[in-house]
Amino acid sequence: MPDLTAHDPELVATHTTAAAASVARWVELHYGLAVAHCHLIRRGLNDNYALLCADGSRHVARLYSIRPRGDFNIDFETALVSHLHARGAGVAAPVACSSGDAHVALRFPEGPRALALFRHVEGAVPDTLEEFELTGCTLAHIHGAARDYAGPASRYTLDGHHLASRTLAYLETYPEIDKGLRETYRQLVQRLLQELATAQGGLTRVVCHGDTHGFNNHIHTGPDGSRSAVFFDFDDAGPGFLAYDLSVMPWSYMVRKTLKEPDDTLRERWAHYLRGYEAGGGEPSDADLCALPLFVQLRHLWNMGEAAGRRHHWGTSAAPQDWLKKQVDVMDAWKSMDLHA
Repeated sequence: MPDLTAHDPELVATHTTAAAASVARWVELHYGLAVAHCHLIRRGLNDNYALLCADGSRHVARLYSIRPRGDFNIDFETALVSHLHARGAGVAAPVACSSGDAHVALRFPEGPRALALFRHVEGAVPDTLEEFELTGCTLAHIHGAARDYAGPASRYTLDGHHLASRTLAYLETYPEIDKGLRETYRQLVQRLLQELATAQGGLTRVVCHGDTHGFNNHIHTGPDGSRSAVFFDFDDAGPGFLAYDLSVMPWSYMVRKTLKEPDDTLRERWAHYLRGYEAGGGEPSDADLCALPLFVQLRHLWNMGEAAGRRHHWGTSAAPQDWLKKQVDVMDAWKSMDLHA
């Protein structure tokens, strides 16, 4: 009988899911908090854990996953969110370690990973038209508050390379794609990059949240009954285009509803979202709004790249060839999308 307790030197870990008890221990050790309860919220691009402390406070611990795009952007993320919080923007503030550092470096079988702690945000995702308007308003506040950010630079710029070229690179070595479909994606990426090169001179630049799909913010009701939107999960943030940050919400809705064009519900939500953004001081130009179909497609490519690039963790079932084929037609239909009522 083989010794099943011995470590197999041929075993290579690609992703480890830490037990909640381990995360609770690390938080107690590095943040000095007495943790009464901890559980895994979800695995995904990162692993997120809910924590209830003995003093009644609630936090979210994020254990960053190793991603194919490169090193963690955590120094930029935590410094940006701290800056936004200090400016009064609606964000989930990070919590510093006992040492004063913004995060902890941990050794995992697959390599070093980072752990960061954030305040828990009460509330629920936006659902009513008023709540989408509040969301747009707070996003404008975030963009405005980030203008004088002067902390650590982002490792990533949300440009054509980040949104499209990386995805193409992942597809070049993806096992669930044939030669013909790979060439189709080469031509698709080339078209989108040419469109972006033509349009980008007239587009507004901002520090993007990067993942404003509606599930990364909660609508919070204060003790006085006032309501506000609070954003979290800035791990995809970076300098980029306003049109991109605005495009993620309609993209998310159309993907979830498997739509090739906006329906009446989305148009109504978009109208309130944009109204809120403008009420919050945001000023999207006509060029920004005209570029929305382009950035909806670029967002879709970025998301596909996250799946294709994470096949070591998620497997190829996250983006099988049949699905990849269908997305070509979907993005072709989105070229002429119109969000106006």
